[in-house]
Amino acid sequence: MTRLSIIIPIYKVEDYVERCLSSLLNQNLDHDQYEIICINDGSPDRSGEIVKNLMKSFSNIHIIEQENKGVSIARNNGIDIATGKYLLFIDPDDFIEANTLQRVLDKADKMDCQVSFLGFTVISECGQVIEQRFYEKLKDRLCRGIEAYPLSRANDRRDPDRMVAVLFRRDFFEHHKLRYLAGVPYLEDGELIARILCVADRCIFDGRPFYFRTIRKGSATISSLFYSERAINGFLKSATNLADFKKNPVLKQEQKDFLNQAICKFVVLYITSSHVPFGFKKIKKAKARLNKAGLSKLDLTSVDLEYRILGHLYNFSVVLLIIYQFVLFRLHHICKISRFRLKKVLRTKPKDC
Repeated sequence: MTRLSIIIPIYKVEDYVERCLSSLLNQNLDHDQYEIICINDGSPDRSGEIVKNLMKSFSNIHIIEQENKGVSIARNNGIDIATGKYLLFIDPDDFIEANTLQRVLDKADKMDCQVSFLGFTVISECGQVIEQRFYEKLKDRLCRGIEAYPLSRANDRRDPDRMVAVLFRRDFFEHHKLRYLAGVPYLEDGELIARILCVADRCIFDGRPFYFRTIRKGSATISSLFYSERAINGFLKSATNLADFKKNPVLKQEQKDFLNQAICKFVVLYITSSHVPFGFKKIKKAKARLNKAGLSKLDLTSVDLEYRILGHLYNFSVVLLIIYQFVLFRLHHICKISRFRLKKVLRTKPKDC
C-alpha cells in the first residue's frame, strides 16, 4: 500500500524545484511506499522539463499537465489521483529535512490522527533562518481541530493560515469532501484549513524539525496579487463558502463559533482590499455584495481581539472600518520610517570619535 502522496503545484520555479524533489527523494523510506505528484500548472519556464528528467530515474515521481488554472485547482487535481494513506502538500520552492518521512508517518500511524502539524523553519532565499517552530512542548498532545488551530499558531499572526508542514489522512479528506475552493487565488489555504480543523477531532504535533519554508520575492504571498480583482472576489467567495459551511446542522455550536474567525477575516480582507482609500462608491458596492451573501452582520463569538475590533467596526459602519485601517496603515508606515532613521543614527559614529 502507498503510505504517502506528496502533492506539489509547479509554476515558474525552475530555480527551486530540483532542490525540493531531491529533498523528498533523500529519505529513509522505500520509494515504492510514497508517490510524488507534480502538477505543472502551465509553467512557461523549464520547471516541467526538470521534473520529467528526474522521472527517468525515479518511478515514484508523476506529473500532471494542465493549463494555468492556479494552485487551488492544481492541488485538487493532485488529491483526486492520490493513492496514499496520507497527503502532504509542499510548495516547490520549499524542501524537507533528510530522512524524516518515515518518522512522521510512523507517529501518525501510532496516534491514529487525521491531522499532524510538523515542525518548520522559515528561511530567506540565501538560506538565513528567520523563524523556527517545532512544537516540542506539544509533541504528546492529542486534540480536536478547533483546539489545535491556536496551538499551531502560538497566537502569532505572522504565521499565516497554511496547508504546508501539515500531514493529513486522505480518507478524512474524502469522508468530508474536503477540497480547495476554486476561484480563490490568494490565501486559499485559510479557507480550507478552517473547514478541515472545524471537523477534525484527532490532531497531533510532531515536535521535531521537518519542513523548510522559503520566503522569496515574486512568491504569491508577497506579490501584488492581493490587490487584484481575482483576489478580491476570492475573499468574498471564501467568506460566503465558510458561512454556508457553518449552516451544516451536523456541526456543534463550538464548531460554528470556531468558523467565525475565518469568516470575519475574509470579510475584512474583502472590504479593505476592494477599494482605493476613501473610494466610497467601491465600498458601497462591496457592502451590497456582502449583504446579498447574508453577511451584513458578523457573529464575533470566539473571534480573537484584533479581528473582533475590526468586526465590530464593520458591523457599525464599513466606512469607519476603512478609516480605522487607513489610520493604522499610516501609523505603521510612520513608525517603520522612524525605526529606520533611528537605526541609521545609531550606526553613525560621531565625528569627534
